[in-house]
Amino acid sequence: MKLKKSFYCISDKNNKPDFRYLFEDPRDAQRKIKQIKNSTQGETLFLGNRQRDFFVDGVRRNFISPFKRVCLKRGCWTGLKVTKVKLLENIAPEKVFQRTVKSSANQLVFSKQRQREFTFYNPDIKLPVVPNPFLSFDWESSFLRTKAFMGAFASLCLVTITSVFFIYQHSSQEITKNLIDQQNQLTQKAISTQTKVLGQKDEKLAQQFNSEMNKFVLETLDRFENIKQEELGNEIRRIVAGSPMEQMVPYIEKQDRIVAAFLVGIAKKESNFGRRVPVLNGQDCYNYWGYRGIRKRMGSGGHTCFDSPEDAVETVARRIKELVQAKIDTPQEMVIWKCGSSCKKHSSYSVQKWINDVNIYFSEINKPQNAS
Repeated sequence: MKLKKSFYCISDKNNKPDFRYLFEDPRDAQRKIKQIKNSTQGETLFLGNRQRDFFVDGVRRNFISPFKRVCLKRGCWTGLKVTKVKLLENIAPEKVFQRTVKSSANQLVFSKQRQREFTFYNPDIKLPVVPNPFLSFDWESSFLRTKAFMGAFASLCLVTITSVFFIYQHSSQEITKNLIDQQNQLTQKAISTQTKVLGQKDEKLAQQFNSEMNKFVLETLDRFENIKQEELGNEIRRIVAGSPMEQMVPYIEKQDRIVAAFLVGIAKKESNFGRRVPVLNGQDCYNYWGYRGIRKRMGSGGHTCFDSPEDAVETVARRIKELVQAKIDTPQEMVIWKCGSSCKKHSSYSVQKWINDVNIYFSEINKPQNAS
């Protein structure tokens, strides 16, 4: 029984062969070792005395004692080497190893031999050779299974998720802010385009379209305004809940936010939201701001007596709005509501306390994000 030509296989330091591959060329075996070392396939079992054992299909957990601590790591972390194998002539390599890797040099000689034979028997026929890239693709040696690629792919996923979260957090407010502007621009562009297409003959239809579009825009803006009023009303209602001033919330929420902020802040300081108020004949004058405008009906302390809560809010809000338009838009400047033209007759302590007390609810309602 003769020995067949030599083959090569991969084995570890314990001389345990890898029965997956059998090589005709040792250089192919060396390349395969590099691929295995860079791959995450398989597991390495770390034993005592610096011993390691590599399992190509992973370590079965039922073979490990639950009472003994072991260390497992994905990939190959042990030394591999190329070992020469000699098979007997009557033993087929495919019965022992799963795959035989042919030598590229032998394949080239075989291909040239077949080409010469084909040319000899068919000298007048020339067929084009179309390469098939998928036939030579080796998944086991692909870079997609290397540790470097897996690490780069994980980093890319992490960067993508972080970028999406950052963009979402910082763009949501800008998107909401620009919706109305973009809608107005698109509306004007649509009207202009529609008018050009229709021409002079269809001018009436264009005007009708323009009117309907304006109506739609106005209704949309009204809905946004109603939503803003409801939000402002909810904030004020939470602050004045349980006080006489709660009945005035439907009228206060219709005002500009800065005017509403002054209405609430000054009312807290002057009347504790309507709990200390001037009266006329024992009736509430609805004057919660210390307002002293001259009227036919005047209450106690020389204060104005209003006809209704709505009348009170509209009158006082109108005066505050005039002051705001005159650039008196902070509690420090609005102290003229207490002092008049000069604060010389008031102590610096009482002046500063008025400013601080008004600023409590003024700043809460007129926050920068709300004011915008």
